Amino acid sequence: MIGTIAAKRKSGTFSRTNIRNNWDLSALSASSVVQALQNIYGINPKRLTAAGRGEFNPVAGNDTAEGKARNRRNEIIITPKLDQFMDLIDQAPGSSSSDTIANKDVKE
Repeated sequence: MIGTIAAKRKSGTFSRTNIRNNWDLSALSASSVVQALQNIYGINPKRLTAAGRGEFNPVAGNDTAEGKARNRRNEIIITPKLDQFMDLIDQAPGSSSSDTIANKDVKE
C-alpha cells in the first residue's frame, strides 16, 4: 500500500550547508516524517526507513507550479511483517497442505 502525504517545502535556494541539492532536501524531508511517526505516533523506529529520491522520481512535470507542488511529496510504503503475513496465509480457510493449485480448476 502506498499513501502520499504533502510535504511543506519552500522552493528556492537554501542557505543551510547540510542541504547541497534537491536530493539532500528530499532525504531530510523523509527523515522528518520518519521522526514524526516515531515521536508522535509511537511507531518502533526499527520498523522505519527514510529514503530520498530528489528529482529522480517525479509524478508530474516541473513546468508548472501545480506539477512542482505534486512532486514535493513524501510517499509512505507500508509493508507487512512477512512472518506474520505467512502465518495468516497458513490460517486461511482451505489452506491445508492438500489444497494446492493443482487441485483447483484454474483457467489460464
